[in-house]
Amino acid sequence: MSRPPFVYMITQDIPVIDRRIILQAQSLQQAGYKVRILTQASFEATQAINLPAGDDSHEVEGIAVEYLATRGHDPRYGWLYRLGSLGGARGRHQANRAVTVLGVLHGYNTFRRLAPYWAARAKADIYTAHDLDNLQVAMLAARANSAPVVYDAHELYPEISYPLVKLRKNYWTKVEARLLPKVAAASTVNEFIADEMAKRYHVPPPAVIYNATNPPPGFDLANPPNLLREKLGLAADQRIALFQGQLAPGRGLDKLVLAASHLAPNIHLAFMGYGNLRPVLAKLAEAQGTSGRVHFLDAVPQSELIAHCASADAGLIPYQPVDLNNYYCSPNKLFDFIVAGLPIVANDLPFLHKMVVGNGLGEVATMDSPQQIAEAINKLLGNESRLRQTRSNLLKAAQVYNWTNESKKLLAIYQQVAERLRNNQLDFADRQHSE
Repeated sequence: MSRPPFVYMITQDIPVIDRRIILQAQSLQQAGYKVRILTQASFEATQAINLPAGDDSHEVEGIAVEYLATRGHDPRYGWLYRLGSLGGARGRHQANRAVTVLGVLHGYNTFRRLAPYWAARAKADIYTAHDLDNLQVAMLAARANSAPVVYDAHELYPEISYPLVKLRKNYWTKVEARLLPKVAAASTVNEFIADEMAKRYHVPPPAVIYNATNPPPGFDLANPPNLLREKLGLAADQRIALFQGQLAPGRGLDKLVLAASHLAPNIHLAFMGYGNLRPVLAKLAEAQGTSGRVHFLDAVPQSELIAHCASADAGLIPYQPVDLNNYYCSPNKLFDFIVAGLPIVANDLPFLHKMVVGNGLGEVATMDSPQQIAEAINKLLGNESRLRQTRSNLLKAAQVYNWTNESKKLLAIYQQVAERLRNNQLDFADRQHSE
């Protein structure tokens, strides 16, 4: 292959494409690959990125992104929309929800129904499926172009307790069992999920690429900013324990709010992120009389996230083992905290235990109750000598767990796939010549 390979990545992230995908795309592009991402364009997504009507492309952090329109009515269920319209606005809303469920039950939402054709016409050299719900799309598009597929499993997908996934758990398990042995290469986010996939599907463990990141340009870990105290108007002697990211169920956030009443008087909780739980959590804090010590901040751009993390005193990961996927979780925020030099308080789950305890990065504890969460936060933030040692350990860990190192694993995978692709093309050319 004389030209650089063309990698076509498929995801359903909206409106913000996952950092892991963007970092992978940027690393491949910097290594000479041509990279494009396909995702869906719901009405909400196009509004969020200000995509003009009629446009189907956009650039995200230097990466070309194609948006496949999924807004509007699914033509398969016209009868249901017509029935719903008889009930006014409420009826139309219920019809839309019913269409979503039917799409799940049938195994194809609008994106998965349309995307194989869109992706196939790109005529890519390598197709990448980001997560299991995109693997069928990638395989169909790749088959049309005799191209290999790389599968990056961000989750132990069949085990997610989200209702629309849980509803089809057996279906997704069968899809992964059937297609995983057929991909050219597979990767996932940690060794626990890799080993689980190998055990249940009788395949070699996928390569492990951590959800690591790099500090933004100009970030100085030795002189962290004071952004959170400035935003919250807190004095220097007040401690800040930070949860950042999506405010979603299964993350122990209600217990975290309730833990505020058990914290040392100088410790504040800060929630920085987005999600439907924010007003619920705010009301919970108000009801227990801790709204003055439980603060809510809007999400910040990725370029500003590390600096905000660095200005806290502890980073919180109270994820609950509500399903096997959560039990084995390795969230982005873990690596954000490492790069930011922020001591960590986490639930005692397998990968979190390995990283936090194994590298001396903070405190892990069973977090079944608000009291247990508060005790772990108080224990870490109440010990100055331990905090100093933890920050020293974090400096060392940041030299190991970063995207500069993880990207080498990624490039090795694609180099092997591209080499096999090139050799297959040479073999084909040789056979044609001999004939």
